Amino acid sequence: MSGMRISEVARRTGLASSTIRFYEAEGLIAPADRDANGYRSYDEADVQRLSFIAGAKQLDLGLAEVRQLLSAREDSERCEHVQRQMHDVVARRLVDTEARIADLTRVAEELRRTEERLAGPPMRGTCSDACACAALSGEPVPVPAGVTTLTVLPR
Repeated sequence: MSGMRISEVARRTGLASSTIRFYEAEGLIAPADRDANGYRSYDEADVQRLSFIAGAKQLDLGLAEVRQLLSAREDSERCEHVQRQMHDVVARRLVDTEARIADLTRVAEELRRTEERLAGPPMRGTCSDACACAALSGEPVPVPAGVTTLTVLPR
């Protein structure tokens, strides 16, 4: 047999050998043939399938979605069916991603506000509800009046 070893497939697809073995174990690619010495042997069709999977993973598609797309590609010779399936999966992922971005943007804004509060001058004495340390309690803590620059004091 003159197929490619896993290292060659990994180089060509940009996937780690362990990822290729994982996809094989998950049934995303057929079990590799074995050479006489026991090494896995892959062909060009395996490289193309793995490249497709890698592209789907770059779009943050989950294994179930990848399986759905692979199934659509295998079950239909009509491009319009495959394209429609791919469009539906990608459109759903886009909506999910935009929602995650909005959530992360809100978190980043809150982190920024909290960091600004915590960077201000500390109160004298022990922590209380009035100090910047309360910023993590979930209650908004105003930046003290008159503070125009924020500095972090060394310990």
